[in-house]
Amino acid sequence: MQVLSPAAERDLAARDLATLARSTLDEHWAVAAVPAERRTLLLERAEAASLVAGDGLGEPIADGLALLGTAYELAALSHLEAAIQAAASPARDLAQAVLALGAARAFRCSAALRPPLDDGELAIKWALRLGALALVARQTESYVRWWELRRGVAETVRKASLSLEQETWEPYARGTLFVAWLGLLGAPVAVLPEHVGDELPTIATTRSRLAMFRERRADHEVPGDAQVLNAAALRARMTEFAIRHLADATELLTVAVLRRTLPDVSAEFKLHLSASRSALAGDHGLDLLLAWLQAAGVTLAGGVTAQLELPGF
Repeated sequence: MQVLSPAAERDLAARDLATLARSTLDEHWAVAAVPAERRTLLLERAEAASLVAGDGLGEPIADGLALLGTAYELAALSHLEAAIQAAASPARDLAQAVLALGAARAFRCSAALRPPLDDGELAIKWALRLGALALVARQTESYVRWWELRRGVAETVRKASLSLEQETWEPYARGTLFVAWLGLLGAPVAVLPEHVGDELPTIATTRSRLAMFRERRADHEVPGDAQVLNAAALRARMTEFAIRHLADATELLTVAVLRRTLPDVSAEFKLHLSASRSALAGDHGLDLLLAWLQAAGVTLAGGVTAQLELPGF
């Protein structure tokens, strides 16, 4: 009787887990709705185009890739809650594997497409979602290459970042926090001159951005507590709630990265992101983005895997 070594057993278990994760992902209703032959063709096309210099793919294949990428995101995120549980278990291992595999496939699909560069905020959110997908899939290096190769992304994000100070509170707050997240996810965003010599210049710049954000937030007039709120006032209050919790989560993660105390923030970070997502549940696009930020943040904080790989470390 052949006895496997511990290393061989681990390799066999990893292969079995990967096989189960693939079948679980492909059997999800959103993915299964796309015929298997079509999925194979689209993934091959995405793989060939995702990290090629240029504008990215447009029609006629863009709709198919966007649809497949969204299907993989939905399938992967259906396992998010199980994947970010603190207690280790076989169910958590499978959920993490499905989440990472779905993120990897969604990243390839979206990275091959032409990003929306006509709108600065949309461009930032597109780049942010890709960065979160890449971090969860352990493909941050591919994300940095995409940033450098995809024409117009770096310049559009730079211009949008510089214009944030002139915006009213809500777009300023949302945009500033999103740009801060780009730095956390490893995007090569501009570094402030005073932080060029720091050990982690991008993260230090992110901390400075958040400090300026806090100063402006202190001067911001919070929506009042009227007994009866109309739709606009209710929306303003929910947006304020979401921004506050997203800011708290972002600050926690930034300070933790700088201090290298990542596992200590995981539980509190998850609470803040969950609260922010709940407030924005009516906006599917933002909820999807925040879900990936939650997955990426927990990954970065060491709550999903002991094999922590920090961008820039």
